[in-house]
Amino acid sequence: MFRPGRHCVFSVPCLLLVAALVASGSGSAFAQAARPNIVLVMADDLGYETLGAYGSASYRTPELDRLAEGGVRFTHTYSQPLCTPSRVQIMTGRYNHRNYTNFGVLPKGEITFAHVLRAAGYATAVSGKWQLRGHDTRWAQVEGRGQMPDEAGFDEYLLWQVHAERRDGERYAEPLVERNGSEPFVIEGGYGPDVFTDFLLDFITRQVTEPPGRPFFAYYPMALPHDPFVPTPDSAGWDGDRYAGDPAYFADMVAYMDKVVGRIVRALDDLGVRDETLVLFTGDNGTSRRITSRMADGTTVAGDKGRPTDGGTRVPFIASWPGAIPGGRVSDALVDFTDFLPTLADIAGAGLPAGRTIDGHSLMPLLLGQVDNVRDWIFCDYTPRWANLEDARFARDRRYKLYADGRFHDVSADVLEERPLPEHGLSASAAAARRRLESVLVEMAGDAFAQRPSGDGR
Repeated sequence: MFRPGRHCVFSVPCLLLVAALVASGSGSAFAQAARPNIVLVMADDLGYETLGAYGSASYRTPELDRLAEGGVRFTHTYSQPLCTPSRVQIMTGRYNHRNYTNFGVLPKGEITFAHVLRAAGYATAVSGKWQLRGHDTRWAQVEGRGQMPDEAGFDEYLLWQVHAERRDGERYAEPLVERNGSEPFVIEGGYGPDVFTDFLLDFITRQVTEPPGRPFFAYYPMALPHDPFVPTPDSAGWDGDRYAGDPAYFADMVAYMDKVVGRIVRALDDLGVRDETLVLFTGDNGTSRRITSRMADGTTVAGDKGRPTDGGTRVPFIASWPGAIPGGRVSDALVDFTDFLPTLADIAGAGLPAGRTIDGHSLMPLLLGQVDNVRDWIFCDYTPRWANLEDARFARDRRYKLYADGRFHDVSADVLEERPLPEHGLSASAAAARRRLESVLVEMAGDAFAQRPSGDGR
C-alpha cells in the first residue's frame, strides 16, 4: 500500500504481458491484441535546453537521456507559454480559444484524455500538481469553476493545490496534499516529488498484480522543477527545512526530476511490464526567466516562461515503448500539445469525444516510424489572464513564425525574435512560408474570435 514519504519496494513476481502489433488493412495506425499501459510525465517549467539528450551541459539527466536513446526524441515540440493554458490544451486536445476561460481553470464539461481512456477500460490515476479547480486572485474570481480530479476522469489521485483556499501549503518539503476526496493533510517528513511518485507506483503495482488487471494510465504533472528553487533531499546539507529560493538549486531540482523518472522506469521493469508500457515525457512550458542554461556547443539559452518565444514554448518530448516503437530515433516533426489526446485515444483504440472539435493529430504513425510528419503548422492562441503577461496569436512551422499582428520571424536564425523579417523582399522560401502561415491565421484566427470563451470564467 501507499506509504507517504517512503519509496515503494516491490517484491512481486515478474508478470509478462504479451502485446502484438498487427498491420491493419483498414488504414488505421495499428491494431493491438493487448493495449499498452501509458505513463505520461510532464515536468513543470522545463524547456528543451535542460536535458543532456538535447545538448544541455548545465544539468545531469542520465535517466531521461537513456529513455531518449531507447525511444524517440522530438526536437520541435511546442507547448503554451504558461502552465494552465498548456494543461488545458494537453488534456483536451483543443486550442485555447475553444476552452481556456481563466488561469487555474479546467472548465466544467470539458472532456479529457482521462475520460477517453477510462471509457476505453483503462484504470486512471493522477499525482503531482493539479491547480485546475480555480482560485481567486486579483486578476480573476474563479474559485471552484474548474474540475476536480475525479470530475476530470481520474479514478484515483494524490495532488497538491486542489482546493485553492488551501493552496498555500508546500509542494516540496512536508507537502500539503489531498487524496481521493480527503481533507488536505501534510506529509510530515516527506518530500513532495517522492510522495507523488510513491503514490503512482503503488497504483501501477496494484493494476499489474491485482484483479481485474486493467491497462493503466498514470498521469504525473510534476511539481519539479518549478520555483521556489530550493534544495532536494540529494542536495548538500538537506535537512527537510524550507529555504528562501535560490536559482543555484535549479540544477539539483532537475537532477531529482530525472531521478524520479528513473524510479518509474525501473519499477515498470521490475513488474515485467516495461515492454507493454508507453512512457511519455515532456514539460508544460519553457524554463523560468531566472534561469540561463549552457549548451554543449558553447551557446546559452535563457528561459522565457510566459512569453510566446522558443524560450517559452519549446519543450522536450520523449516517447519510449520498447515492445512497439523502434528506438534510437530523433524526429524533427512538428508536435504540439493538442496532439496528445488523439494519440492516446488511438493507442487505446478509443473514439474521439463526440460533438466537439479536436485540433490535434495522432502521433502513432510517427512513433511507429511510418511517416515523417503529421502536421505542417502549429497554431497558438495565448490569452494568459495571469499577472501582466501579454496575449499572443501566431502560426508557425519548424523555421518560420507569423504573428497575427504581422511580425514574421525566421526563428532558426533569430531565436530571440529580435529581427522581424520585412513584408517585402523576402526570399522565395520565406515568401511561400508567409503565405502558408497567413492562410492558417485567416482560418484559425477567425475561429478564435468567434469561439473564445469569456474571461470571467463562466
